[in-house]
Amino acid sequence: MRRDWLQSWLADIIKRKHSAAQITLSHHNIYIVPSRQGAFFLCMVTLNFILGSNYQNNLILGVAYVMLLILVLALIYGYLNLHGLSIQLLDVKNNFAEKPVEVQIKLTSPHTCYSLDVASQGFDFSDCNSHYSQGAQVMSLFLHPGPRGRYTLGRLKLSSNYPFGLVRVWTYLNVDRTFCVYPSPLACQLTFSEQEVTAEKGQYVHQSTQSHENFDGLERFRPGISKSRISWRHFAKSQQLLVKQYSGDSFYSQHTFDYAAHDGPKEARLSKLCYQVLEADKQGDEFALRLSNAVQVTAGRGDKHREACLEALSDF
Repeated sequence: MRRDWLQSWLADIIKRKHSAAQITLSHHNIYIVPSRQGAFFLCMVTLNFILGSNYQNNLILGVAYVMLLILVLALIYGYLNLHGLSIQLLDVKNNFAEKPVEVQIKLTSPHTCYSLDVASQGFDFSDCNSHYSQGAQVMSLFLHPGPRGRYTLGRLKLSSNYPFGLVRVWTYLNVDRTFCVYPSPLACQLTFSEQEVTAEKGQYVHQSTQSHENFDGLERFRPGISKSRISWRHFAKSQQLLVKQYSGDSFYSQHTFDYAAHDGPKEARLSKLCYQVLEADKQGDEFALRLSNAVQVTAGRGDKHREACLEALSDF
């Protein structure tokens, strides 16, 4: 009971002092103690002092004092190594299941920072251990959260053993930032109902029309337009993405991908829907997503619409 109370008390302190998207390290939020090697080193200092006192040997006493001075200097330099360092969370990039999630962190230091480890206390992660020179640098931490779903980033721990490995210096960055792990795409056919849209229903199931009668000119590429309409010849000349326009142009394709249209377990269905969303977006088609009567994404196209559909699949 007492241990649980102590852990809860420490967690409240950390949350209050370190909950921000950006912090600058000072004596208010840096913690430092002797490491395991430092504790052994301190035991040797004590043993030398006892031996020197008992045998009245000034040489052994001098060695004990020098060792104690080294430990004190290690505490000071370990603290100064992180003092003034600014830590800012830039982005957490969503990814698919079984793939790492990239966390981008910006470190700004007024001096060279040695032996800095960045770790996540809530997820498995790829090791990130390096030293950072003076100025601003962006580093990446790769998390392995597990199955599909929405997660909270939680607490990141930054620590250092500089110098000599005699001290342990650390701090926290506690961020209430969420990220999504999408279902793994499972290849399947782009199956959908061959029904025409009706004004009464107001929902488009599938329609595909093409009318390229007379060339009408070029216009700038906009997100959502099919990449098959890009004029690559003009791109090679001017490095501008331009798309071909035709008189009476009504080139579009719309689909509704339905959870109920697939068979199998829940995760397999969501993986197939994920594949269909990605393929339709790659082709520049307009599409909608229907997971249940209460959960559906209306028809659209573009990067934001694709992300909205993938997040809906993660949350379902």
